[in-house]
Amino acid sequence: MPEPRRILIFQNRFRIGGQERQTVLNVRSMDRARFEPVVAVLHLDGDHLQDLEVAGVRPVVFDVGGRMIRPNTAWQLARIVRFVHTERIAVIHAQDVYTNVLGVLAARLARVPVILTRVDLGHHLEGYRRPLLQAASRVADRVLVNALCIRDLAVREGVEADRVAVVRNGVDLEALDLEARRAPDHPVPEPGAVVCIANMHHPVKGQSDLLVAMREVLRTRPDARLVLVGEGVRRPLLERLARRLGISDRCYFLGHRLDAPALLAQAVAGVSASYAEGISNAILESMAMRLPVVATRVGGTPEVVREGQNGFLVPPGAPAALARRILDLLRDPALRRRMGERGRRIVEEEFGLAQMRLSYDALYQELTEDPSPRIVAGLG
Repeated sequence: MPEPRRILIFQNRFRIGGQERQTVLNVRSMDRARFEPVVAVLHLDGDHLQDLEVAGVRPVVFDVGGRMIRPNTAWQLARIVRFVHTERIAVIHAQDVYTNVLGVLAARLARVPVILTRVDLGHHLEGYRRPLLQAASRVADRVLVNALCIRDLAVREGVEADRVAVVRNGVDLEALDLEARRAPDHPVPEPGAVVCIANMHHPVKGQSDLLVAMREVLRTRPDARLVLVGEGVRRPLLERLARRLGISDRCYFLGHRLDAPALLAQAVAGVSASYAEGISNAILESMAMRLPVVATRVGGTPEVVREGQNGFLVPPGAPAALARRILDLLRDPALRRRMGERGRRIVEEEFGLAQMRLSYDALYQELTEDPSPRIVAGLG
């Protein structure tokens, strides 16, 4: 029986986030008889490192420091190339902006295939990072995306369409259902709330619009509650906005939570007010917990939330529309149940762990069986 092919999963760090969770899920579910995950990081930190430890994986560290363009980066790049050779790595699978660029460079020097991952529309990219990512995308063997809108963006930027692989996010429904049955780690303020799960690092997540919408909701439904899960530099600003709007007693800021399924199990709806998204894990998990979803019609969200079936779509930056649709759900328990069941079926049929695993395995198999020699290419 042939030895499993070694796949280098290359991640910046493993802090709490949707992309990081998908990386952990890929590592954890990989068929060790066919593929062996080897994990490398640029920074050894993050809560998800514990999940890797449970999966029996300890990352190797290539510390490039705080900036990509510095003398130490060349030294770390040489270390990565040596590591690829000595560890008999068959494919480098990079996961984020920093590792995408380093991974492509290392793969070309080591003459192994490389997969570059893009799971958002690049709203956070500044300065040289955007052109570097675009250049790396054009020379990677495959560009993995989780949404059709990101595929289209990559093609517009010059990536050949047949080198873009769409791999949908996976949801481990069995694990999610088990977590949902447990009591939350900390007391939930009140059951039956509308829940938004999103980081608070960047205004792109639209929590300010959601707070304004919640003020309108409370004028009609003073019994409504909003639960915001997530952390970031904008949290104090958002808390001040809630006080200024006069709704702070009905809005709960819970920070980072590792028990999101248990929280969602006690909610009545999920909401996303983002201005840009790929495929949102928060939306998928809300759907998996049989919650109807009100979300903005941006990025890959319409690929997940089907208008009138499992939720409602509203324009970004339109708090009044957001409030109106939240009220529609709060008024109609039968509609919530019907949409929630439809959302669960969509996850089961299109975003289950088995579907994700088949897509990853097909991609790895294709690249490890390719007999053509590796071609050294530049990033220009």
